[in-house]
Amino acid sequence: MQTKENYFIKNIEIKNFKCFDNFKAEGFARVNLIGGKNNVGKTAFMEAVFINSNIKDDDILELIEVLTSIEYYRNIDTKEDVKELSNAQYLDTFFYLLTEKYSDLEIKSNRNTIKITIGSKKFQVKLNKQSFNEEEIHPLVIQPEKEFFLENFVSSLFIENEQLATLYDEAKRIRKRNEINDSINLFYEDLEEYDFIDGSPKCFSTQADKFIDLSEYGHGLKRYIAFISAIWANKDGYLFLDEIENGIHYSNLDKLWEIILTTLKEANCQLFATTHSKECIESYARVAKKLEDEKITFIELGKNKEAEIKAMVYPYEWFIDEVEQNHEVRGW
Repeated sequence: MQTKENYFIKNIEIKNFKCFDNFKAEGFARVNLIGGKNNVGKTAFMEAVFINSNIKDDDILELIEVLTSIEYYRNIDTKEDVKELSNAQYLDTFFYLLTEKYSDLEIKSNRNTIKITIGSKKFQVKLNKQSFNEEEIHPLVIQPEKEFFLENFVSSLFIENEQLATLYDEAKRIRKRNEINDSINLFYEDLEEYDFIDGSPKCFSTQADKFIDLSEYGHGLKRYIAFISAIWANKDGYLFLDEIENGIHYSNLDKLWEIILTTLKEANCQLFATTHSKECIESYARVAKKLEDEKITFIELGKNKEAEIKAMVYPYEWFIDEVEQNHEVRGW
């Protein structure tokens, strides 16, 4: 009998993707926090897992969607650029991405194998056992005006109201509106109800006795609501949060992690998140121990003497012990 967690990404091999030449890591759990020094490849690692986890039906359209999504989360202007493209132009853009950025890529996990081989004599995109050549891709019909972007990645750079609305709609579709409101109230006792009014995200303030636009509360609340909505929107799936502590005051980190870990468990959602904050790492360990949540890891990225990126994957007990002994786990 298959378990509820059988679809989790448990290991990854990355070849020729950004800063990764030949990289392997294994032992991932339901919740995986990624740390390391600046520019060591934390976000790139997460993007590789994002690419691999979002190929479900060996459909080339899924690869187009995931690669386009990465471009969007790096640069918000991508969305408007894509909307203006014809079908032929969109495919030309996809071929450009393949040849210029992913021409010799291979990402393999316990779930999927993606291999792109593009050279002067060979053009092949392989998704598990299904292969596609250039002639098979050209006839595809794509509708970029339909927001051809995945919603299980929350960028550290921006969160659009449009993305917030999509995540919230997905959560409401599975009747989790009350759970989102409860989570918001736990984080901000003054706030009772969250909704979109006149196209803008707002929360009802008991102190002000009215709905107030999220923009008046700062970036942190917007990110927090995006996190909780995204967990429910990706129930029994995957979620990727870049720089999870961004916009969250250090005094609220324990509360953040307690709500996130509890909600992830209820939603059976696998999380990969990056951080460069020592306070965030310590809070993660502290709350996981408090909740006795052993389905967590800490992934420490660093470079060896040959400048190769390696990963140290700490399971629950080892990670808690390292943090409690005040050992450095932010890369080497």
